[in-house]
Amino acid sequence: MDLGLDGKVAMVAAASSGLGLATAEELANEGCRLSICGRDPGRLERAVDRLRSTGAEVLARTTDVTDCADAAVWVAETAEHFRCIDILVTNCGGVSAGPPSAMTPKDFDDAFDRVLLPSINLVTAALPYLRRSRAGRILMLASEAIVRTPVHFALSGVARAGLVPYCHTLVQELSGESITVNVLAPGAHSTAIHEANRLGDHAEAIRALEDRTPARRLGDPSEFAAVAAFLASARAAYVSGALIVIDGGLSATV
Repeated sequence: MDLGLDGKVAMVAAASSGLGLATAEELANEGCRLSICGRDPGRLERAVDRLRSTGAEVLARTTDVTDCADAAVWVAETAEHFRCIDILVTNCGGVSAGPPSAMTPKDFDDAFDRVLLPSINLVTAALPYLRRSRAGRILMLASEAIVRTPVHFALSGVARAGLVPYCHTLVQELSGESITVNVLAPGAHSTAIHEANRLGDHAEAIRALEDRTPARRLGDPSEFAAVAAFLASARAAYVSGALIVIDGGLSATV
């Protein structure tokens, strides 16, 4: 299937590792020109080398997306370098784990600052450029925790859930424009952090999670990335305002 992504400019936040890097790699394989960011210069440099090995044009900037001004500079530099932005993939780190009774008001404030506001700020900064695209795409990474919230994921579930009404209202505001907006909610995938947990103190919890998942395994990051690439493509022009859960059936609602 030709996704029609050749030559498109895609920004992928937090793409130095994990699902962000997998998504950037899939978009590179589909012919996208990439702008990526991450907080760790060393990991970001290694990610750039990996992406450029596919033949992709890659712009990279060390950026903390929780810093609104820093993130806006990344967007502006991307637009200046490529003269356009077609695809924005928002992504950020995690938050502390624990039951709701153990969390303070400051914990919730910090969670909103770390996982909700960065995505909104990036969209706000990139939207003027996306509106100039013939087929703008906004993909916001959330978490399966917004539809199935384990007791120790209170902060993640509550903070990330705000992306859903934000997405719905943004779709309405952009009515008639050639921009789609969707939220992706990944479950556990075999990223470096989960593989470290498998070998460490959380090995039993990872095995239990695999047993509870109908697919009987964690997801491969490339499987998540394939869904993201499709949603970023011309083939998904009629998919907008959707919450798409990618968790091997763990939070099945049908």
